[in-house]
Amino acid sequence: MIKHVFRRGAVTLGAAAMAVTALAGVAHADRGVPYVKPGQHGDGVACVQQGLRNAGYSIAVDGQYGNATYAALTDFQYHRGLSADGIVGPKTGDALYYGYLKPSGNLVQIEFCPTVIPTS
Repeated sequence: MIKHVFRRGAVTLGAAAMAVTALAGVAHADRGVPYVKPGQHGDGVACVQQGLRNAGYSIAVDGQYGNATYAALTDFQYHRGLSADGIVGPKTGDALYYGYLKPSGNLVQIEFCPTVIPTS
């Protein structure tokens, strides 16, 4: 009985927190997000690819970190004075997010991407 009440309260509290965050419209970084690296796949890679597309690179947004993503990312890093290692850490994440994803006006890019790519 107590477990059931506790779970219901936790779910309600979680839903309320999500609603407040969504209504506030403020994106915030999740400092626990792992770096995005070659060979990975998933939402973090897709956000990196979308940021690179927004920056003018002609790559597919397929969530697969392959050779095309590596080439575009290292070029992006090199031209911005970042370590051109093909790894998205907080500095590259900030350059992609604040320079190209956030200004897009796309809510998915603004709200979701900073939760799956490292930013500061």
